[in-house]
Amino acid sequence: GACTVLVDGQPVRSCVTPVDSLGKSKITTMSGLVQNGKPHKVQEAFIAEQVPQCGYCQSGMLMAAADLLARKPKPTDDDIDQAIANICRCGTYQRVKAAIHRAANA
Repeated sequence: GACTVLVDGQPVRSCVTPVDSLGKSKITTMSGLVQNGKPHKVQEAFIAEQVPQCGYCQSGMLMAAADLLARKPKPTDDDIDQAIANICRCGTYQRVKAAIHRAANA
């Protein structure tokens, strides 16, 4: 899930999606979450909760979390478990969950 981006607001694995299949779709990457120079609330929460270790999977988790919060502003632990299907070799899942809850309450 490290390659997750949002295509027209939906999470898509860019590493297995042919670019020519996207047409005029709006593609949002992790950098695109920043608005007017201000990080997205989930980006701020990941920093506050010290989620990243190696950082490899973080962009995909951030994008999945941003999508989840757009669909469910106050997700439960079960909602988070269902939405974050990304594999993290560092095992920071508890910090990811804490960061998503922090962002939901921001």
